[in-house]
This record gives sequence, structure tokens and C-alpha cells, in this order.
Amino acid sequence: MTPREPRKSTSADQTGDDFQKIAGIGQAIERRLHEAGILTYQDLAARSPEQIAARLTDVAGLSSARITSQDWTGQAGRLAGSAPPPLPSEPDQTYASFHIELLLDVDGSVRRTKVRHLKSGQDEAWPGWDEGRLIALLRDHIPLLAPRQPAEAPGPPSSATPPTDQAEAAAPSGSEMETAQLPVSLPSSFLRIENLGLTREGQRSHRYAPGEPTSIGFTLHVTPASTLQAAAFDFTADITASSELGDNQRQPLGTVQGAVRTGEPLLVELPGPPLPRGLYRLEATVAIYPADHTRDSKPLHSRRRTGGFVQVADVPAQPVPTRS
Repeated sequence: MTPREPRKSTSADQTGDDFQKIAGIGQAIERRLHEAGILTYQDLAARSPEQIAARLTDVAGLSSARITSQDWTGQAGRLAGSAPPPLPSEPDQTYASFHIELLLDVDGSVRRTKVRHLKSGQDEAWPGWDEGRLIALLRDHIPLLAPRQPAEAPGPPSSATPPTDQAEAAAPSGSEMETAQLPVSLPSSFLRIENLGLTREGQRSHRYAPGEPTSIGFTLHVTPASTLQAAAFDFTADITASSELGDNQRQPLGTVQGAVRTGEPLLVELPGPPLPRGLYRLEATVAIYPADHTRDSKPLHSRRRTGGFVQVADVPAQPVPTRS
């Protein structure tokens, strides 16, 4: 009688730790880890993402980058009780990690958005691209974000995020600058900043690749006012990108100066530097001066407006459509 080969360890044998407690690992991957000789949390935490991926080459879609983004080794170390806090010098800080997937059509438009909160394992998906819903979902998992922001933000406060059903084409009202010391009292309709966003080849773009130079565009309107009658004015516009992921980072994109005629919309475009990976909202601060003003002239009117959302992330290669 031929003796049976010893059966390899599985989670059912109770000889391996429950890897399904780690966000990103399901039953199939857990079984393959055990079969590869990685049985305990300590075993998993002791290996690099590259070493783990090398043991699981037959698992479709698994890569060291995915293992790194889902922090398998860190989660395993914490479950084993052997991993140090992510930031030893500031032990009160923790990571809020998310995995975002975008299903793109051939033309680059977003067909479906899927977000996974790695700690809880919760998934949420919706058709198309909805910036407001994405921001709301991220903030739902960062409960201390709202009360901590005012105390920690060193610069001027960011404009409030608009309701999710607000159309992006209509730029939401941002915080207006102080006007008490301005020499002329003007109605809010005197200066309008519309369609603030990033562009690519003249078209609005909501997605940029890391290292790709930005291009900013917006339309400036100066309407006639009874208290200030002039055919043209000088203006200065400062453009920044404010991070929407809770770190309060503000990236300067550029400053542009020029002249705008009363009653004639002016399309303003300027090049900007690349942005780091992240989700941003643009902000323009525009000051209006008398025509041919001197450097020491005070602005006649100032306004700040927020624009659309922009995501900076790796853009996957798109398939080339073939004709039948």
C-alpha cells in the first residue's frame, strides 16, 4: 500500500495565522501563502513585497507594488505585535490608506470609480467620476480631519468643498479677500472668475501624470460699475493648488499679470510646474488695479475663487481601437 504524501498546511489546519485579517488578502491568496511556506504573521512581516510577490507569481494581478500599497507587511507586523508605529517620532499618527481604481474608456474618460478603505475592507463604487463623492468618502474615514484643520493650517484657509450635486462648470464661491481697506466699494458682480481649471491642448483636463507640466486656464470678467468707470484695468492673478487629502499642502502654480477691458471676457492661460501625486483643487486670487498702475498702487478690488478638482496619478496605457 503506497503511503500518502503529507498534506500541505492550510488555514484549515490551524497551523497558519489568519491572513484574511489583512486587508487585500482573500482566501485564495491566504492558501497560496501557506503553501509557499509563509505561515505566520511574523513570516509575512519579515519578507519584502518583492520576496512575497516572487512566491506568488501564479496569482493573476498580484505585484510587489500592490503588496506595498496595501501594506501587507505592516499589517502583518501589527497583528504579530512586533511592528513599530509607522512614524516612531510621532506615535500618535496613523495612516488612512485607500485603494482607488478608475475604469477608463478609450478616450480617457472615467467610466467607473471604485474605492477600497484598506483598514476596514469596505468597498464603494459608482459610475463615472464624482469628485465630491470621492472627497466625502475619504473624509468619512478621517473623522478628526475637519476639527484639526483650522488649528494646523499655517496659511489661509481653503474654500469649503461644494455639495456633491453642484456642477463643476459653475465655479463654487470661494472665500473673498478682505475688502475693508480697498479704496473703492464695488458690488460682488464687478469681478468674476470662471472655469478655473487645468487644461491640456486647450481642453479641460482632470487628470495629470506625475512630472507632467501643468497648464492653467480661466476666464476673467470685469463688469461696468457706477462707482468705478473705466474702459480697462490691470490685474494680477496668483494660482495655487490645494491638497484635498487632509495634509493642507498648497502648491504655487504661477502668477500672471495683464490688462482686461470692461465688459469683455478675457481668457487667461499660463504654464505651471508639475504637481506631486494627489488630489487637488485649484484656487485663483485676482487683484484689480487702475490701468498703467505703479508698483506701490493699492488694488481697487480683490477676489478669491476655487475651481475644479485635479488628480495627479499614473495614467495607465490605453488600448488602441482597431477597425473590424
